[in-house]
Amino acid sequence: MKLWKKITIMISGIVVILVVLLFIGNDYEMTEKRVNIPTTGGDLSAVVTTPKHDKPKGIIVFVHGDGAQEATQNGGYKPLMERFAKQGYISVSWDKLGVGKSSGNWLDQSMDDRANEVNQVIEWMKVKYPDSTTKVGLWGASQAGWVIPKVMNANKDIDFSILAAPAINWMRQGEYNTGAQAKNAGATNKEITQVKQNFLTDSKLISKNETYERYKQNGGKEEMSSERYDFIRKNMTADATEDLTKVQAKLYLILAEKDENVDSAETKDVYTHVVKQASLEVQMISNVKHQMINPVIANSELLINVVGLMVPKYFLVDDAYLDYCEKVVSEQ
Repeated sequence: MKLWKKITIMISGIVVILVVLLFIGNDYEMTEKRVNIPTTGGDLSAVVTTPKHDKPKGIIVFVHGDGAQEATQNGGYKPLMERFAKQGYISVSWDKLGVGKSSGNWLDQSMDDRANEVNQVIEWMKVKYPDSTTKVGLWGASQAGWVIPKVMNANKDIDFSILAAPAINWMRQGEYNTGAQAKNAGATNKEITQVKQNFLTDSKLISKNETYERYKQNGGKEEMSSERYDFIRKNMTADATEDLTKVQAKLYLILAEKDENVDSAETKDVYTHVVKQASLEVQMISNVKHQMINPVIANSELLINVVGLMVPKYFLVDDAYLDYCEKVVSEQ
């Protein structure tokens, strides 16, 4: 009995520690509220975070990358939202169309559709938070690189944008990522060249065949839903270069040194050549990959999931990245 009592006490102690960690690691200095925002694509289930004490001085609109993203990326955005809240900014982000409680389907959207959606959210925020929208900023990652420049050019109310790890050209990004995945899998240089060629060949099939069924009949190799296929066909010609030449507001480009999804060198080169120098600031974050995850845990899905559940506030996102984003908004 004494042994079982000791084991019970020990287990109880561990449970208490885990509960405390869960509370502390998920206790953010901001207020969260779920709202519904109507758009032409559907009703968006959105999260608005506000400073707990200070009067807001502006808003930051979050623009997702690819995929069926939830408003806070399952909590992954919250450390960044908290940093913005500490600097007096409201953040707004939403479940993509068809995700969570949002209606519609994000796979029906082009990059222009996504840009229009962002502008509709901004207009909604102006009505609901009229005293807090004197400054408007955008934050976005990855695929948002094709969306945010469009928003900046269409909406002169945008004061600044922060873009993390954006690509320039859809096709070149896909080829780069395909090669990086093969390299990580131990492929030889010859094999890497071949998988890149296979990607290009398959992409030509996608562009030539209007339906997924015809694509497969004509030798298409990729397995995907017909909706995803239509999304790719709709957006595979995306290239940010021309939109970037027209950007007037301040743009902060953040690159990941070890990005395997996006060619950081190409992105830096294009941005520095086509964006007006007075409008651009470039920051390279050392030792991080595409998602800006803390490099200590970045190579372990288990650690990412555990940290994301237990203590995301402190250990999930790279500190240098968070510090730079906070510095940007503090200077506005």
